[in-house]
Amino acid sequence: MARTPWVEKDECTSCGLCADNLPDVFRLDEDGLAECFNPQGASEEDIQALAIDACPAECIHWKAG
Repeated sequence: MARTPWVEKDECTSCGLCADNLPDVFRLDEDGLAECFNPQGASEEDIQALAIDACPAECIHWKAG
C-alpha cells in the first residue's frame, strides 16, 4: 500500500463510524478517538469509501507511505 490512512484526532468526534465500518483497520483509543491500527486490514478502495468518504468529521486522510 503506497499510502496509509491517518486520523486527525483533534478533529475526531468519536462517532465510531470508521471502526464500525472497518473494524480490521480502525478502532477507538482509550480516549474514545479513532485510530488506524492496521492500515492493511482493508483495500484502499474500501478505506476511501467506508472511512474517509463516510466520516462526518472529515478527519481521516491519506498520508504517503
